[in-house]
Amino acid sequence: MRTFINLGYLTKVNIDNLNSSENPGNMILLKKVQDSKGDYYVYVSGQALRYYLKETMNQLGMPLTKLDKSGEYIIKAESKDDDVRYKEILRNHPDLDLLGFMEARKGSGKMALRRWSPVKVSPMISVYPWKGETDMLTQKKEGQDGGELVKIEINTFNFMKGTIILDADMIGSKSDELSHDIENVLETDEKVKRINYLVESIKNLDGGAKKARLLDDLTPKFVVVTKQKAGTPIFLNALDVDSEGNIKLELLQEIFREFHGIIEDYCIGIRSGIFENEEQVKLEFGEKVISLNQALEKIKEWSD
Repeated sequence: MRTFINLGYLTKVNIDNLNSSENPGNMILLKKVQDSKGDYYVYVSGQALRYYLKETMNQLGMPLTKLDKSGEYIIKAESKDDDVRYKEILRNHPDLDLLGFMEARKGSGKMALRRWSPVKVSPMISVYPWKGETDMLTQKKEGQDGGELVKIEINTFNFMKGTIILDADMIGSKSDELSHDIENVLETDEKVKRINYLVESIKNLDGGAKKARLLDDLTPKFVVVTKQKAGTPIFLNALDVDSEGNIKLELLQEIFREFHGIIEDYCIGIRSGIFENEEQVKLEFGEKVISLNQALEKIKEWSD
């Protein structure tokens, strides 16, 4: 039986522009999507979030695969045999093991070597609609008095939500695409080390655009972590916060009722002083509520 770890999370932002969009003229736009009512919601792309995770793992000591001038991975593998080469890549490149890769070998006449990412992320999206706030800066140019004003769209005092799914059995392992049989490539200690890097990067997530003057804290403030039999992202539509800052617990309760067949275990972590109904969360879920870092540590335990 496969083991999947599902992490649904909420974080609270202050003032930021985490993921910029196209910049027409002297305007720096936020990435936004519009719903059927016409409201705009800020989002951070999945690509950006994976980059933040990768950079945080690197800050914590995990080596990253270097790129050449054309943007291709510099792969440390000698074998020409696909199966042996694939395993060499997994052993030598922890970031590619966790986040996947595709290596197209020019002129070989063979299909590209590819690995589906065991770590899957949703875009991070705001809970409240964007209110149209902007910040201003002055862009100085040589020979110009005063400089040009640049307007920056900002996301302020909002909650952001997202989901991360870990296919735990695939870390350090090779799967046959037809039979789905899994072959372990790494020793257990190395697999545990890589999962530790991932979990610590989530705890200490560092990233975002415009950090020089719009630095913000992306670390989770509320998490629900489940051990599952399937990789279904069941919390994508179940995490919400009302206008008073209360987590909508009825949505979570429904998920636990409806998906009890695939949930083997779960826990909830909450940061103090962020949500208005913090005490109600503790009453509702009892011993399943632990500290936020303890909840994230469950990912390591359940991935063994």
